[in-house]
Amino acid sequence: MLALSGVVEGAAPASAPALPAEYPMLTRIFPSIVRIEAIRLRPSDGRLTKQWSGGSGVIVSPEGHLVTNCHVTEDGDFFRCHLFDGTSVEARLVGQDALTDLAILQLDLKQRPKDAAPLVVAKFGDSSQLVVGQEVFALGSPGFLSQSVTRGVVSNPSLVLPEQTMGRMMLRGEDVGMLVRWVLHDARIFGGNSGGPLVDRRGEIVGINEIGVVSLSGAIPSNLAQEVTRQIIATGKVTRGWSGVTVQSRLESDGDTKGVVVGDVAAGSPAETAGLQPGDVILACGGQAIEGAEEKAVAHYNRMEAGGLPGSELAVEYLRAGEKRTARVKLSVREPARSDDRELRTWGAVVRDLTARVTRDERLPDGRGVWLENIRPAGPCGQAEPMLRRQDVLIAVDGKPVGSVAELQELTRQLMVDAPKGVRTVLASVRRDGAVLSSVVELRLADERNFPPQARKAWLGASSQPLTPKLSARLGIKAEGGARLTRIYPATKAEAAGLQVGDVILTIDGSAVSARRPEDTDVLARQIRQYRSGAEAVLGVWRDGTVREMKVVLEEQPVPPAEMSWWQDLQLEFSARDIAFDDRVRLQLAVEARGAIIESAIPAGWAALAGLRADDVVERAGSETVGNLEDLKRARAAAVAGGKPWWVLMVRRRGQTLFVEINLKPTHSQP
Repeated sequence: MLALSGVVEGAAPASAPALPAEYPMLTRIFPSIVRIEAIRLRPSDGRLTKQWSGGSGVIVSPEGHLVTNCHVTEDGDFFRCHLFDGTSVEARLVGQDALTDLAILQLDLKQRPKDAAPLVVAKFGDSSQLVVGQEVFALGSPGFLSQSVTRGVVSNPSLVLPEQTMGRMMLRGEDVGMLVRWVLHDARIFGGNSGGPLVDRRGEIVGINEIGVVSLSGAIPSNLAQEVTRQIIATGKVTRGWSGVTVQSRLESDGDTKGVVVGDVAAGSPAETAGLQPGDVILACGGQAIEGAEEKAVAHYNRMEAGGLPGSELAVEYLRAGEKRTARVKLSVREPARSDDRELRTWGAVVRDLTARVTRDERLPDGRGVWLENIRPAGPCGQAEPMLRRQDVLIAVDGKPVGSVAELQELTRQLMVDAPKGVRTVLASVRRDGAVLSSVVELRLADERNFPPQARKAWLGASSQPLTPKLSARLGIKAEGGARLTRIYPATKAEAAGLQVGDVILTIDGSAVSARRPEDTDVLARQIRQYRSGAEAVLGVWRDGTVREMKVVLEEQPVPPAEMSWWQDLQLEFSARDIAFDDRVRLQLAVEARGAIIESAIPAGWAALAGLRADDVVERAGSETVGNLEDLKRARAAAVAGGKPWWVLMVRRRGQTLFVEINLKPTHSQP
C-alpha cells in the first residue's frame, strides 16, 4: 500500500491460509496471489544504495505474468516471488507505468518444480459496474507476512483525490491522479498489500489495491489495469498521446464549472502548433464533453488525451474570450517524466538521462547532457574545483560533448584505460542556473588507500597494563611503576623466553619502566621501540613475590593491517585483505587460522544487504578453500566467469561459522 506518507515494508515466510467455505470464489482466486520481495536501488551519497522491499501481485497469464504496483517495482534490481503453494521463483520486470502506478513482472517458470501444478490465473472483471455498497475483498500480503484477505464494501467507485486536502501522488515524476480515479472501499489494506487484487463475489479482479485514504483504501480500477497490462505484456511499455497542454480546474471567478482551463502550453508542442493558448477553456475532446467539475474534470480530460495514439488527431473544442473554437491537435508520444538512475563510481555520482519534462522544467536549451542526481561529498564530483552539485547538467568532458549517460560511460571508459595509478584529471563543463561552468575533476577507479609503510621497530610479543599505585599496593610490589603482562602472544619470542601473564616488568636493561598512571599504557612499548629488532634485552620481572632477570629477544613489529595486501570489490561493495597479526589478537583467532578478512562492507551495498560484515573472516568461497586474499580474488573471478547468480561465502564470525549468499545479478552500477 502506498500511503500518503510512504510504503510500509516487512518480511516473513509465506503460508497458505485455510479458505472459508462460504466464499467459494476465494478458492479460485487465492492461489493466484503472489508475495513479492524486491531489492531497490536508491540514490544516496553518490551511489545506489540497496534496500529490501516488498508487496503483492496477482497472476494474470499462464506464462507467469503478474500485475502489481509500480511503486513496488520502482528502482527494483532483483525480484523474488513467493507462490501460494509455498515455492518461490525469481521474476523479471517486463515493464512499468508510473502514471497509473502499475507494473508487470514475469515469473521464471523454469525454476518451478517439474511436477508443479499449472499456475492459477485470475480473471479481470468490469470495474465500471461497481456500485456503492457492493461487497469486495482485498487480497495480498499485509506487512509482507503472508497471503491474506479482508472484506469490505465499495464506498466510492470513482474517487478523485482533492489536491487541496490530500496533495498529489507523485511517482517517478508523474502525477498518478492525472489518470486514475480510484475505487474507494473499506476492506483494510496495509503496507505489503500494494499490488494485490480487489475482487468481487465472483472472484474477478475489479481493482489493484494501491493507497490508504485516512481509514479507507483505494484501488486502481480493473478496466484501466487490464488495458495497461495488455500493452505492457505486448510491448513492454504503455504508449500514450501527448498534446503539450497542462490543464487545471475552472477558476471560481469564471462563474462556471464546465470544462477545464489551459494553464500551460509547452513550447514547440502539438498544442502550440494547433494554436491553443493559456487561458483557453476546453469544453470537449473528440466530440465528448468534459465530465464533472474540478479534479474530476481534469482527470477526465487527461484520460481522453492520453487515450489517443501518437499521430492521431484530437479535435479540441474550447472557449476563448467567450467565442467557441475548435483546434485539431496532432498528438505526439508522451515520454516518461523521469529516466532511470545510473551509478558512475569513477565520478562518485548517480546520474540520469535528460527527459523532455526535465528539459522544459529546468529551462535547458536542449535535451543533451547528463543530469547529476546525487553526489558523494568525498568523491570526485564532490571534491572537484569548483565542486559539482546535484541538478548540475554535465555537457562536456575535456571539450568532448556528452549527450547521454551511455556517451558519458563510454568516454569515461576510454579516459581510464591507461590512467596513471587509476587516476585521471579532466575538465568538466556543466550547466548551472543558466550559466556554463568549468570544473576540474579527478576521476578515480577506486577509493584511495594511501598508507605509507612504516619502519619496523623492536617489539615484545606481549600486551600489558600500567602498575598503578593501588595495583602495586594490592600485589605487594614496592616499585615506582612497571608493566603487568596481560597476554603473551603465541609463537613469539616472549612465549619462548617463558614470560607469563601476571608477570610485572620493572626494568629493561636496568632502566625503570615508569608506567604508573592509567594513561601510561604505551610506556613499555615505547621503551622497547628504542631497541633494534633482534636485540636481546634483560628484563627485571616480578613474579610470585620475587624479582628475577629474564633474557628476551626483541623481534620485529608485525606488519600492521594497513600494510597487508588489500582488494576492493567495486561491484559488490566490500573490501578485504590478508589477516594481520593485530586481527588475530583482536578477534582471538588461532595462530593457524587462515582466510581473508573483510575490512568493510559499504552500508546498503550488495554485500552488506546479504549480511556480510566488517571483521568477517572468509574461509571458503563457493567450493574453494580461502587461505588468503589471492584465493578470495580467484574465487570471485571464477564465480563471474561461471555466470553464477549467487556467490556463497562461509565466514567465521565471533567464534562460529555461517554462510553468506551474495546476489551476483547485473546492476545499474557502472564504473
